[in-house]
Amino acid sequence: MFQEQKTIPPYVPYRTFQTFLEFLFDEGIPDRIDRSVWGARFSGSSGTQLMTTLKVLNLIDQDGRPKKSLEGLVFAEGEERKSVLYSVLSDFYEPVFRLDLSRASKGQFREAFKSFGTKEGVIVKCEAFFIRAAQFAGIKLSKHILAGRHGKTRNKSTLKKLSNDISDSSNKIQIDTKVTNDINKEVSYKFELASKILSKYPDYDPSWNSDVQIKWLDGMNKLYEILSGEE
Repeated sequence: MFQEQKTIPPYVPYRTFQTFLEFLFDEGIPDRIDRSVWGARFSGSSGTQLMTTLKVLNLIDQDGRPKKSLEGLVFAEGEERKSVLYSVLSDFYEPVFRLDLSRASKGQFREAFKSFGTKEGVIVKCEAFFIRAAQFAGIKLSKHILAGRHGKTRNKSTLKKLSNDISDSSNKIQIDTKVTNDINKEVSYKFELASKILSKYPDYDPSWNSDVQIKWLDGMNKLYEILSGEE
């Protein structure tokens, strides 16, 4: 049984956390991080969760002043950044790191998060933050932990099916485009032909005798049949 901790793990979307780190990289790390720093970029709830995350992971102190670990996450690159992030995670998520994360079951993973006193309403979000952070840190997680998660790696058969579906759709689009082009050419030709015929065809005159009127109507019907493809 894991020793219970009172501090709830971060549950802000990891993308929000990463966006904030990128913001600090572009703008520089201020002497104190408060609402005046993030207020224009994040909503009240997201900003509050973000500040809580920074404090929980010991990236800022209770007054909002940055620590060296935050500077490492913002300015370090490649393996060095992974190392800093691994250190930050392992310091806080001690019950989770007691597991063999490369083999742990979903149940074991959930129990580790419950040991923090995490409520059911946010526990999935807490797990999601850790999973994304662990992936960025290069920590290997078991397929059991990742099962059912959005953004997990698809297996080869799924990728092959997606590739085939895309290929079939592409071929269908090419075929449909060719058919459409052929139809457009045929319509254009018939329209041109009809224009030439009508330019030489006399306008209907109600003063014509009945035989002439019938012949004129028969001629127009014949032209319509040719244009519509009817025999």
